[in-house]
Amino acid sequence: MKRFFALCLMLWICIFAVPYIMFGKESKPVPELPLPTVQPPEDSSHTIDAGVTVTLNRDGSVENIPLDEYLRGVVAAEMPALFPEEALKAQAVAARTYTMKKIAAPPAAEHGGAAVCDNPAHCKAYKPISSFAASWDTQYEEYTDKISRAVSETDGEIMLYNNEPITAVFHSTSSGKTENAEDVWGNAVPYLVSVESSGEHESPRYEDEKILSPEEFKKVITEKYPEASFDENPENWTGEISRSAAGGVKSLNVAKVKLSGGDFRSLFGLNSTNFTVSYSDGRMSIKTRGYGHGVGMSQYGARAMALDGKNYKDILKSYYTGITLGKISEKSSS
Repeated sequence: MKRFFALCLMLWICIFAVPYIMFGKESKPVPELPLPTVQPPEDSSHTIDAGVTVTLNRDGSVENIPLDEYLRGVVAAEMPALFPEEALKAQAVAARTYTMKKIAAPPAAEHGGAAVCDNPAHCKAYKPISSFAASWDTQYEEYTDKISRAVSETDGEIMLYNNEPITAVFHSTSSGKTENAEDVWGNAVPYLVSVESSGEHESPRYEDEKILSPEEFKKVITEKYPEASFDENPENWTGEISRSAAGGVKSLNVAKVKLSGGDFRSLFGLNSTNFTVSYSDGRMSIKTRGYGHGVGMSQYGARAMALDGKNYKDILKSYYTGITLGKISEKSSS
């Protein structure tokens, strides 16, 4: 019996007395070993782009959109998603720069107080990236991720000239050379000058031809310019053509009326101002090369550079002469 009580006493000491002796009355638990550091998932609210709000006039209604969301929609609408990622990054930086330039300027009256609109002829094309689900079909997730990376991996990055955001215009396809801004819009811009651009022939719109009867051609001109005087021989209807260094028509005479290349392009709905007009076998032929105004970055040229191993910074500095790269939050170059 004595042995039994001795064993009970020993057990009581082990259970209650030992912790009291070791840690005292208010003993603290033994600290756990630190766990490996785990990076939290990226939160878009912490990006530079997400901190900027874009006022967009979309279909006549003004809405506020975070810049990163807006840029995904612009890149998706402006450049084919199957293009190389470095070309898409260049497009993202160009679109971001253009947008920041617009945000800094007084709102255009035609925008209803918004900084930009979704009309590509006036600002930039825009569609919510979710609207591409049907057209991208089974590649929707792949293309969405690809475009999102192009935006996030260039977060906040813009092009600067003299420490200010540039007017980062771009176009689909050049004729092999981009145009001087001065030759297209009448004002010289130091970073928008003509440069060589390769790979343009890969564009489905590199060359085009519009065929009209002499009567159709004459009707288009006289409806706009009733003073036009047509010779009996259609071969003599056009002449005295002035061209830019890149080949775009600056001006030409049509039936004794002087037109700008841009006016002629608009009249006939041409792909570019780089055109030739000829008459043969009873029909008028207007052949064009390139697609768009031709100033700034060529998207198909950017594609060719990316396929050749150039990165987005190489692409941008090739098309926008003398620019530097900086961040929205800082006007410092890199």
